[in-house]
Amino acid sequence: MIRLAVYITLAILLAVGAVWFADHPGNMIITWQGWEIRLSVAVFGLLALLYSFFCWYLFRLYRWFRSENPLTSPRRQQTRRQKGLAELDMGWAALAIHDREAAIRHGKKALGLLPDNNGPRRLLVKVSDGKDRQKYLDQLSKDPGGHLLAMACKLDIALAENDAQASLALLKDMQEKRPNNPWISQQLFDIQTRLGQWTAAAQELTKRAKAIDKVTKKHLSAVLAYSQALEADLAGQKKLGREQAELALKNDPAFIPAALLLGRYHLAQGDKTKARKVIETTWKLAPHPELGRFFLKLEPLESAREKFRRIQKFTALNPDHFHSRHLLAQIALDTEHWAEAKKALDFLTGAGAATGETYQLLARLDILQKKDEKAAQAHLAQAAEAAPDPKWCCASCHTARENYLALCPTCHTFGQVNWQG
Repeated sequence: MIRLAVYITLAILLAVGAVWFADHPGNMIITWQGWEIRLSVAVFGLLALLYSFFCWYLFRLYRWFRSENPLTSPRRQQTRRQKGLAELDMGWAALAIHDREAAIRHGKKALGLLPDNNGPRRLLVKVSDGKDRQKYLDQLSKDPGGHLLAMACKLDIALAENDAQASLALLKDMQEKRPNNPWISQQLFDIQTRLGQWTAAAQELTKRAKAIDKVTKKHLSAVLAYSQALEADLAGQKKLGREQAELALKNDPAFIPAALLLGRYHLAQGDKTKARKVIETTWKLAPHPELGRFFLKLEPLESAREKFRRIQKFTALNPDHFHSRHLLAQIALDTEHWAEAKKALDFLTGAGAATGETYQLLARLDILQKKDEKAAQAHLAQAAEAAPDPKWCCASCHTARENYLALCPTCHTFGQVNWQG
């Protein structure tokens, strides 16, 4: 009601003013730079009113652009985001098929559409090189939310270039920011073992104790101790080497390389009893040809009969294992115990556990006992088609090799080389 009264009053005042200006028209003269403009007061008032309305309209237009600008509207922003994500997806797809140029092109388009998203920068870091890659890495590093991502990208580059020292430095910085991250701890452990930093790797393994199963931790601890034993042995620190070998077997009694190393330490000191006990204990858990050969060397002057009886007792520690049967058959052939050799080998063929070595030993039996060349050739043919004999094989990259290595030279994985058939 009050607003209506105000509007009526303003209308009356305008009407009165208009009547007054009609009765007193008056003129105005504006002189400027030699120009003279004459107009009535009524016209001047009308122009002033139009000017005020124009200013008001410009102000409203300015406010509209600030709040309802179609260039920054939520709908347009959503459309730009969808286009940017589509370009990013196409960029990663191009990278997957090794189309580097297309990946760069899509990545740059995505960055233009998603300037505040680190996804395009991560893609461009992957596909760019030189100054361009460094530029995108610097952009990621400056963003508090992308700093760790930049470090991860730098780590990927360092690992791809096999730069272990740079990788180690980056991982230490990353661990300071995320001290309980299991992935960082795993990567740090891998790099430390690659660099031979056994003590630091053992400490890192202790930190990861809750993230891995007990058996794996014990085995890795054994391999670390074994690596330290080898290093001490090369440095002439025999006592430290023996202690580390003992620690390795304590962590994993079935760890064959540690048993052989500790056995050699005892034998070098003239203690055959301790050497024999080490080899026998490990043979019960994990028979291996090298253990058998080491056991044979313990008594080089024994007679053929004594050798056979001793090997019979030794293989009885794990009688059904194919390495036990092979060793027993081999010594039986050497000492002309044909029946025992055939019995040991027939057990494997009957159980379906025969390997190439099984048939080779049968061929040797054919020659030594019966001088039967034809039967021997038949067994050798079977040996060529039989299951291969076990080798040391990396569980990570499946590369097979003749000798044990703590660190796989192919994939640089630590502690994953196992004796496999």
